[in-house]
Amino acid sequence: MKTDNFRKPEYILILAVFILLLVLSFLSQGYYGGADNINHYFLARYSFAYPKLFLDPWGRPLYTILSSPFAQFGFKGIKVFNVILGTLSAWLLMKTARKLKVSSSWMAIIIVCFTPLYMVMLFTALTEILFSFVFICSIYLFFSKRYLASAIVISFIPFARTEGYFMIPFLFLGLLLRRQWKAIPFLGVGFVFFSILGAYQYSDLLWVIHKFPYPFHHPLYNTPGEFWSFFKQADITFGAPLLILLCLGIIMLLYNLLSSNREKRINAGEILLMFLLPVLGYYFFHSLMLYKAWGGSLGLIRYMAAIIPLASMITLYGFSLFSMMAGNRKWLRSVFTFLIIAAIIFFNFKLYKFPVPLGEEESQIKKAVVWVETHFNPVPLACYNDFNVPYFFDIDPFNSAKNRQLWTSGSLKNIPVGAIYIWDAHFGPNECQIPFDTVMQDPYMRLVKLFRPTKAFLTLGDYPYEVYVFRKNPVANEFDNYFFTQTLINEEDKDFTPVFRKVFDFEKASPDYESRITYRNVASGKRAFLMDGTTEYSPGLLFHCSDLPDREGKIRVKVRAKLYSDVPFTNNPSILVISLEDKKGSYCYKALYAEKTNFAIGKWNQAFLNADLPKIRSKDDVIKVYIWHPGKKDLILDDLIIDILAAGKDPE
Repeated sequence: MKTDNFRKPEYILILAVFILLLVLSFLSQGYYGGADNINHYFLARYSFAYPKLFLDPWGRPLYTILSSPFAQFGFKGIKVFNVILGTLSAWLLMKTARKLKVSSSWMAIIIVCFTPLYMVMLFTALTEILFSFVFICSIYLFFSKRYLASAIVISFIPFARTEGYFMIPFLFLGLLLRRQWKAIPFLGVGFVFFSILGAYQYSDLLWVIHKFPYPFHHPLYNTPGEFWSFFKQADITFGAPLLILLCLGIIMLLYNLLSSNREKRINAGEILLMFLLPVLGYYFFHSLMLYKAWGGSLGLIRYMAAIIPLASMITLYGFSLFSMMAGNRKWLRSVFTFLIIAAIIFFNFKLYKFPVPLGEEESQIKKAVVWVETHFNPVPLACYNDFNVPYFFDIDPFNSAKNRQLWTSGSLKNIPVGAIYIWDAHFGPNECQIPFDTVMQDPYMRLVKLFRPTKAFLTLGDYPYEVYVFRKNPVANEFDNYFFTQTLINEEDKDFTPVFRKVFDFEKASPDYESRITYRNVASGKRAFLMDGTTEYSPGLLFHCSDLPDREGKIRVKVRAKLYSDVPFTNNPSILVISLEDKKGSYCYKALYAEKTNFAIGKWNQAFLNADLPKIRSKDDVIKVYIWHPGKKDLILDDLIIDILAAGKDPE
């Protein structure tokens, strides 16, 4: 290659974009796509210490092997790996566009690297970028008539992401139409290579099949989604300007497919076959998986980053329409180009934050880790559910002498005395199957700290996101972890102002509950509310969100009540409920189950329940607070006090 080639505008452009992406990568404190980033990073980072990790099926062996040298430089290193792959993908698309005689091929660099979803995914440790690189590399080799190399390259794509098995048939079809019979058998090279490579480790030549990481019917991720979900999110995948260009590109391709010009027809047909069909096929595949709840699909929009370079060829085709409109008027072409690039970059930075900040969940985990490091010297063994815990501790997650990930409720008894356990509302009750109340009621687990986001939000399973730090005690004690939770929350209330208070002390006569008043056993005053076997719901609160001073600010609901039962609460179920509801039902539900507490029999028990509400969807929504009593034994309620608080602005 001549030295002068590096002075060409496209070389200058790709270098400038690469440097910009590197800078943003180093400045980004967080990452897009959740804790899977950390799992992939750990597999790559510690694969040299634990060689079996290289072929971990969940980690995608091709990704782990290629990224592992970069991961030795930390999480920033593995992000650089993705930035390099993304930039190379843009470059290969430009080269492919030239072979297909698509005008303004240099725009491929801008289109690929500044597609909103693709750009934010460059600063991650996720596998979609490698998948996109392998596919566009294979396509480039295909149109360079290096069919054997093209087949070999794409044969490895299932080991970048498992849906690669579904994409290989598109290249098979291309080879078939070009009658490249000799290249077709090489589509199996990747499968054979990894089968042999892992046969010794797994004592199974067919380990690739037998160790497939995704069950057809996942025990946890099994909720069907909307078939058109990915299509409806095309605006946050591409951004409005690129989405318009993509639609124009499809129209132009279909128009040229019917052209009387043979060269145009062949060109359009090849782009449709090797670019548009794989994109639509990929969309259809993931839409069906989500709709049928197959393979544990969560319908994450990040999956679509894998086909951005392919879709960008169609987008580039749409951009060429403006060059045609400008004709020989260079000034008009320059104006069109400037406006389109400006719009692409504007919408990109509007849709996603760059540099990428630390996510809300990760921020709370980091606070918990910093708190533990500050308050314990030396730091005890750390048990956790979220892989971000060892990441922020900067310790080897596979070293059980320093940390352990807990996967079931039964593992609580195996926590060593003195160890700390960081439970989070995302992974704790979901993937790790450890419900919150199970930990709170464990007589050996003592709550020492609580972390909650400034603005409440719901995580997987519609749980309000919170992080609790416990410590394992040597002997069983009846710690009132619920009461201590209330103490910690009270410390936070200084940042809030009262909005509304409702008190039910039942001292004043009311037609709503007068027939249920009892005088024989009261917590305070002379009257209390008796819920017998026929009384399912207590008096409570129905508060209209339209009465809130600021529905965008943080809203906290605090409830306390005194409960009395002559029989164990396990035989007399009673639930204190806070529910935020719209016309379709509850979208934030928090409950205290009396039967899961340490409430005493034949004594008054103080119950506490608090909820930081997520973003309120409409002024027509309502906040409900009540006692639900499905039990058939007598339950006495007294001093039900409900407070609604609001933060005028987020506390610092």
